Amino acid sequence: MSITISATEGSGVAFQLANGTKFVGSQTAGASGNFTLFWAPGGIRIVFTGMAARYVDGRQFQRIGIWPDVEIRPTIAGMRAGKDEVLERAVTYLRNGR
Repeated sequence: MSITISATEGSGVAFQLANGTKFVGSQTAGASGNFTLFWAPGGIRIVFTGMAARYVDGRQFQRIGIWPDVEIRPTIAGMRAGKDEVLERAVTYLRNGR
């Protein structure tokens, strides 16, 4: 299993807007943008972002992520069988358009 965050989400949005790229898999992490880190008294670590990552039409994808066009997740049974169910579904989508 892999998780898509930060710069790869930004690239995904760019591909989506530039040429209508379709995504197969599961929702991304929604962890885009820069961050600020500092230590407060008592050894408390504070991390936050001051950047709003949005689509060009204003919709937010930060903290939401990119929703796939075809949602599918690997299953335990598929992993045990040595299958890549997400890749198989992507190939089906490419062949059939659905």
